[in-house]
Amino acid sequence: MNNSRIMILSCDEKFSQEMALYFRESHYGVLCYSVYTEAIAAFLDGKRLPDIILFDMGTPSGKEYDVIRKIREYSDVRIIVLSEDSRLESQLYAYSMKIDDYMVKPTPFPLLEAHVEAILRRNTEGGLIVKTAGAVRVDFESRKVTLAGKPLILTAKEYDMMSYLVSHQGMVLTRDKILDSVWGFDYVGSYRGVDTLIKNLRAKLTKQYPYIRTIYGVGYCFEVEERGIK
Repeated sequence: MNNSRIMILSCDEKFSQEMALYFRESHYGVLCYSVYTEAIAAFLDGKRLPDIILFDMGTPSGKEYDVIRKIREYSDVRIIVLSEDSRLESQLYAYSMKIDDYMVKPTPFPLLEAHVEAILRRNTEGGLIVKTAGAVRVDFESRKVTLAGKPLILTAKEYDMMSYLVSHQGMVLTRDKILDSVWGFDYVGSYRGVDTLIKNLRAKLTKQYPYIRTIYGVGYCFEVEERGIK
């Protein structure tokens, strides 16, 4: 099943619902917004962050580009623009806003899905660069982590643990597996180091983001509850 999350921004309710139905049938999680300020608020909240945005601009005016600017203040989430404006200068301007793709309407949904899949694959083929799980975003290249768009200050070992948990989101990880992967196979020590590091990460995530779940007698699982996504 596809676990990727799509945010649809569109003032055209009929088109938005048709697109949402298509992608839900392809097993994507879908969030629809027709009010731009509500979409921006979702990034500020940090609880329902998408893997990619499909931004139906129709015939764009300045306000659509203002939305992209605002989103870019908090996230480098993938963005595909759908527009009725086929002019070269319009497309070049959109790309200057750091979008990932520009498709001229009418766009067949199967073709749009192919573009979505190709863009999402960039995060998995040739080595993952960025991974988002709920409000947590891990940049593996720079070794930086953000929480709801704000830098999360971690020690080197805390970063190693966080990146490992996020990379294995939804999987039950035994303490032995964590020790081998985060500390190394030659590490000689007890589970206390694992439990202490988990405790520190939970404190930094705060009670607002209780993503690290204890699996009693086994280990831990990094799990994000996505309320409202169908």
